[in-house]
Amino acid sequence: MTVSPRPLPWRSLVGGVLALLFPPRCHACRIARPSHPDRQLCPHCLDRVMSYSGPYCRCCGRSLATGPGLAERLCGDCLRTPPPFDSARSPLCYGPPVSTLLHRLKFHGDTAAARVLAGLGSSEPLSCDLIIPVPLHRSRLQSRGLNQSLVLARRFFPAERDKIVVDLLVRQKKTIPQTGLDGNQRRRNLKGAFAVARPGAVLGRTVLVVDDVFTTGTTLAECSRTLKAAGAAQVHVWTVARVDEVSRSVRPDDVPTGKTAGERTE
Repeated sequence: MTVSPRPLPWRSLVGGVLALLFPPRCHACRIARPSHPDRQLCPHCLDRVMSYSGPYCRCCGRSLATGPGLAERLCGDCLRTPPPFDSARSPLCYGPPVSTLLHRLKFHGDTAAARVLAGLGSSEPLSCDLIIPVPLHRSRLQSRGLNQSLVLARRFFPAERDKIVVDLLVRQKKTIPQTGLDGNQRRRNLKGAFAVARPGAVLGRTVLVVDDVFTTGTTLAECSRTLKAAGAAQVHVWTVARVDEVSRSVRPDDVPTGKTAGERTE
């Protein structure tokens, strides 16, 4: 008996035609073809991804110069003035293509960029009671249409989604972008910017605060200070990327076309 071949589903045919007409492009440079469909980055962009690895300060997470006995040590700043958070960690260095993907998510609502980032940097197992994305002021949330910190928290910690809380820490003050401000100006800009809507919900809890980029840590410090004042037992901070102070991975061309330097950070 002759068995006739099964016809291909029409969706597969359409998908094949679309793939020929519109071949996949690298999600970062938009030019070359990605080396692997799951990564969605071309080999050139993939080679530029830098992990943020130790040795680093066990408190603030700052990268330390390599040398014997540096693992799990405190940096000079943390010895002199400990930050309000208990630890800070980031899986990736801030620089292309990571910075490009973060800008696409943050300023263009490209949530697929968050999926690509999650494939580049893994998150360590958590031991926390609550996960709180850094909130946006309602006016900025309306203009952007999404909170990039919430999108990243859900993407990087899918098994902990029931711990993610979006209405506990609120941004009650509209602030100007932090870029271009010195340390004192940044702190004044953010003073009183955050509040805890239900202090009893954080009392005695271990909280993880999630954001996109750790630049100077001023925003994360203010969030942590506010949560500690409301009774949180411990506050740890986690960002997808961090400005690498040792390798100076951030370059002027990291600012995407159409965006000013003042839009790079909160």
